[in-house]
Parts: sequence; C-alpha cells; structure tokens
Amino acid sequence: MNASAVGRTVVRLLVFARNVVTKQFRYDRLLVCHLIIPAQAGIHHYHHLSIMTINNLKERFYHGTRADFKAGDLIQPEATEGCLYLTRNMDEAIWDAELAAGDDPARVYIVEPTGRIEDLSDHADPKPRGRPTMSIRSFEPLRVNGEVTDWQLYHGTRADLKPGDLIEPGYFSNFGVKQRKANYVYMSRTLDAATWGAELAVGDGAGRIYIVEPTGLIEDDPNLTDKKFRGNPSKSFRSRMPLRVTGEIKDWRGHSAEAVAAMKEGIRKLEEQGIEAEDD
Repeated sequence: MNASAVGRTVVRLLVFARNVVTKQFRYDRLLVCHLIIPAQAGIHHYHHLSIMTINNLKERFYHGTRADFKAGDLIQPEATEGCLYLTRNMDEAIWDAELAAGDDPARVYIVEPTGRIEDLSDHADPKPRGRPTMSIRSFEPLRVNGEVTDWQLYHGTRADLKPGDLIEPGYFSNFGVKQRKANYVYMSRTLDAATWGAELAVGDGAGRIYIVEPTGLIEDDPNLTDKKFRGNPSKSFRSRMPLRVTGEIKDWRGHSAEAVAAMKEGIRKLEEQGIEAEDD
C-alpha cells in the first residue's frame, strides 16, 4: 500500500472522557473504541502514527488544596516531603482539597507538571489509603492552568431512566431497618459517592449513574458531613425537590467485590444497632 492509499485509510476513533469541565470533554481517560486499518504493507507505520496521536493528546491533571492560586502560578513542592501530589482523577483532588489543613475554601486546580512525575497507584504508597487521594507524585513545581468551577452532579441508582426524567423523593430508602419512604433525593459531586449509590441501591437491575441537575435548593447530606472526616469531602448533597436527568455515565468503574461486601456488612451492623439514616 502506497503512502496516498494509507492516507485514505479509514480510521475511526471514538474517544470518551469521564468528566466534563466548562462543557468541554477532558482527555483524562481515553478509550479507543473502534479502529479500522487494513492489514496491508506499510500499515505498521500508519498504526504507530495513530497511537502516537492518541498518546500526544494533552492529559489533564488536578491538584486539590485550600491555597489560593491563579493561572500561571507555580505550586512548589512541600518542604517537609520535598514533593507534591496531583492526579488524573478529579475525585481524588476533591477529597484532598476538602481535607487539607486550614479554613479557606477547598479548591481544585487544573495543573501541568514541569518535570518528571511518578504514578504511585500501582505499587506501595506511603500515603494513607482507605479514601480517594492524589496518587501521582512530582518533585518539581506544578503550573496552574485554571481552577475547576463548573461542577457536575451525579446520582447512583438501579432505576432505568432517560434524559428529562425526574428523580423524586418518596421512594423507599436504600438503607435502614424501617424501609420508610425517603423525604429527600440524594446526589454527589464525586463519581465515587455515586458509584456507592449505584452498587448499594435496592433492586435487581444494573447499577446506573446519571448526571442530574437539581430543580430546587440543595444542602449537605448530614449522613456524610462532619462524620468520619471533617466537612463534606465526598461532596454529597440532598434536596426535597426532584432531580432532572441530563445524561448517563456509561464507563464508570465499580468497587471491588470485597469492598462492596465490607460496606454491606457495615450497613448491616448499623441496622442491627438501630441506627437509621437521617432523612427528616
């Protein structure tokens, strides 16, 4: 196959991003869904070119903190550790921002490494686990490209819904012995919290995570605010008014079977003690 024929080869790449910031897709998790390339002579070079194009798409990194920065600022490594942390997963940055020391507002910045970075997620990490936490380490400053200010809200469930549907209060709660009808509907700003909602929801249908928008006032979920951690690091909220479905997250990743079993066992023990979710 000559170069011009290769150039006419049909390549279809469907690339999906997990989160949307200011209505634009971010390329933090790329999935190549369909690639059509005939297996003729010279195709290896073209295939390599396509993959390099994917790899060269600019990744988006996040850093959570309570410090106030502006675009162009450099975030310097901490003096105590000699490094600082960033992540491709916005949930991790949200958690670390909420749990950072100080009383200033929690902030999540879009950052760019200025040197080599080290991914600690696949090997032993000296940082405490058990919650989402930034898992990429840098010994060089991070350049601030912007701040995340436009947030999506998610709702995890087993209900089969479509855009435009309303999720209303009045359904039976997923938790508690009394199985009373819920006075609120619940949502979160983190996919991790919505994932738990989908996995622990009652019913036999597949877990689903929807992008939602509130139709009325929302407030912090008191069941998760100022409990094990200070503040509301999972960014969980509730409302007495319906939530409108605007889309669905299709490529979410569930927790391990062991983690789900442990969570269900913890809920069972709370029910045995008569501890009910606060829903009044």
